[in-house]
Amino acid sequence: MTDLGLYIHIPFCRSRCSYCGFYSVGRKPDDRFVSALLEEMKNRAPSFQNRLCDTLYLGGGTPSFLSIRQLSAIMKGIRSCFHFSENPEITMEMNPCDMTDSYLSAARELGINRISIGVQSHDDRLLKAIGRLHTASEAEKVIRRAYAAGFHNMSIDLMYELPRQTVEDFRKSLLWAVHLPVNHVSVYSLILEEGTRFTQLAARGLLPRPTEEESWAMYQDMCRILPHYGLERYEISSFARKGFRSRHNRKYWELSDYLGMGPGASSRIGRTRFTVTPGVNLYEKEWLSGGRPPEETEHLSEKDEMEEYCFLHLRMKEGIPLEDFRNRYGQPLDYWYEKQVDMLKKQKLLEEKEGHLFLTYHGAALGNYVFEQFLRDE
Repeated sequence: MTDLGLYIHIPFCRSRCSYCGFYSVGRKPDDRFVSALLEEMKNRAPSFQNRLCDTLYLGGGTPSFLSIRQLSAIMKGIRSCFHFSENPEITMEMNPCDMTDSYLSAARELGINRISIGVQSHDDRLLKAIGRLHTASEAEKVIRRAYAAGFHNMSIDLMYELPRQTVEDFRKSLLWAVHLPVNHVSVYSLILEEGTRFTQLAARGLLPRPTEEESWAMYQDMCRILPHYGLERYEISSFARKGFRSRHNRKYWELSDYLGMGPGASSRIGRTRFTVTPGVNLYEKEWLSGGRPPEETEHLSEKDEMEEYCFLHLRMKEGIPLEDFRNRYGQPLDYWYEKQVDMLKKQKLLEEKEGHLFLTYHGAALGNYVFEQFLRDE
């Protein structure tokens, strides 16, 4: 049996954040959605009976918007449909507003052993501006409450390059985060996603962003402060204490197989990628009437996969394992990318050591430029 990651998309939110490009709807999940999700599980599971699931990730949207009864039904359904390894990592994204003592206790009993909390900032003014419904002190209280309830594997998200965010604002958020009882921090710069409120404001010239110098100072603070407090950078956006790297996210970066369920969820099995069409109503109607919602399917060529292999592995601290690349594609990396690699080494953006090719400090700061060099012309 080979390992499989499971991802469940719960596309419901109390309100839509101004920066979020993920598919979600602004209402509570109802039992009809849960029934449709259970139907999808039953329908897909027979193809994976020879696989052991070693990670499960409930993302969204806001999975903690599910009632305890709904969450219980989903977790029981997953366990009855799929085989799990002995010590799976089971992550659930939670919103600080939902993290009551009773909810945390129930989630623990249902097997959730890792939680990811969308904190985003320590600055209440910024939290309000980006559409978050909690304050920094509320977030801190619930994180400490979760730790006391037995959640000793917690991750938080922080953001930088937010409108009107100063270097000092972000530094305060970092210094606050390292003193919370968390052992994983994901840090994202604001990307303007199509269809979001921030993108609309930016198009009208109404979104004041930090300058390039300020953004670079924020980036340097992130790279300096988090490791200083024991959170090692193991992927471009991810920092973890020893032993607490995200096992599920590694599946994405290492091109391992994962199965996504729920409207808008993506999967990758071998060289086939497929995404369930977003749309809660269509999703419920199809699964509950014996049909299945349409999917967008893509079969990756070896060239496409090779490009993805390079830039996804380069996101990680260890970079590209050169022996694995040769075994997978039949030729050494230099056969395809000798000129590009030489150029990037000369620019001090890539380094090679002990059979691995990886980003330097400056290379990580210019990641997108480096990744573009691995797109091959036919």
